[in-house]
Amino acid sequence: MQTYLTLVAALLLLGGQTLLISCSKPKYFTGTIEYQYTYSSAILDVDSLSKHTPHKSEFRYDNINYQSRFFAIDTTTYYYYGESGKCLSQIHAQNKFECEDYRLPTDTVISYKEYKTDEKILGQPCKVIEWQGKYFYNILYVSTDVKISPATYKNHLAYNWKFYGEKADGGLILRSEHRFKNYTMKGMAVKMKKERRLKSLTIDTEKIDCFNKLPGD
Repeated sequence: MQTYLTLVAALLLLGGQTLLISCSKPKYFTGTIEYQYTYSSAILDVDSLSKHTPHKSEFRYDNINYQSRFFAIDTTTYYYYGESGKCLSQIHAQNKFECEDYRLPTDTVISYKEYKTDEKILGQPCKVIEWQGKYFYNILYVSTDVKISPATYKNHLAYNWKFYGEKADGGLILRSEHRFKNYTMKGMAVKMKKERRLKSLTIDTEKIDCFNKLPGD
């Protein structure tokens, strides 16, 4: 009987430790999400605008990095390396590469608000965050259940990505609206695929100087 009770106690302890570990390491979204884009304008020809701007994009997330590819006449891919806060962009038609330090802010936030919504996108409940930046107005519908890892935005000050991540509590973007001076760009998530062991970057980071940390970093 004593042996049985000891075994039960050990199992309960192990179960408690397993629960503690699972609670202390929240699961973040790793996988791919696809968006489609539409455009509107009061002064520009929308057909012409649509020919020269992205019609769809694909974002790939793991627990540290993300990769975004915008499909257009000049398809462009962005490889963000979370450990260094650097991003390599590639314009495919020109086979041109450019390195940017995303730890440096490129915009400011002038005003901000958030509110609840009953809308569901891809079956996911959302909340809405809006802010006026220096250059354009942003509206994002973000998931309240599916979240990206903080490592994908905590060093990413450029383009207010860290601001979005913190205000959304990492909520995955499911719908977007960006109001520029001459036109509005709207995006909608159309497909989401979770992949547990996905490596988001389809490029060898060890061979790219852009991703190396600078002395003193």
